[in-house]
Amino acid sequence: MHDIFWRILALLAAILALAGSLGCGVRQLARGEIEAPRVEFRGVVPGMPSQEGLPFKCLLALENPNQQALDVLGYDYELWLENQSVAQGASSERIYLPPQGKTEVEFPVFVKLPAVLSVAPAALNRRRVNYQIGGGFRLASVMGGLFRVPFRFRGQTTLDEGMELMRLYVK
Repeated sequence: MHDIFWRILALLAAILALAGSLGCGVRQLARGEIEAPRVEFRGVVPGMPSQEGLPFKCLLALENPNQQALDVLGYDYELWLENQSVAQGASSERIYLPPQGKTEVEFPVFVKLPAVLSVAPAALNRRRVNYQIGGGFRLASVMGGLFRVPFRFRGQTTLDEGMELMRLYVK
């Protein structure tokens, strides 16, 4: 009985130590000791349309303003066209951000045909498409990747710009 008490006490001490170390990154962020990476939207590259829908590659730039490297454990995203959610995804791909360095992240986005058809009437009528992409990156140093660094970008493109982009990349 006495042995079980000490094992439980040791387990509780280990859990508290782990919880303290995981929270360390949050305290560093809150105190301004480390900064979240800066995220910049670089654009999208269309792929070849298929009977299932439209593939794209989304391009983001990540910049690490810190003196220490950051390890990104993965990301998630959601794409809206004309205020309708049309694609979601996530990846556990690791991304290394060197101290005060930059890297580009490219991830696939696939918009299924029914979603394309649901926004087509408004887009064709106005000859432009409103878009929004949002999501977040999970930092390893902040609560073991449980904390998300969010991003959100919105914009608008015309159908003519979209067609020109398709001509440039789809040959």
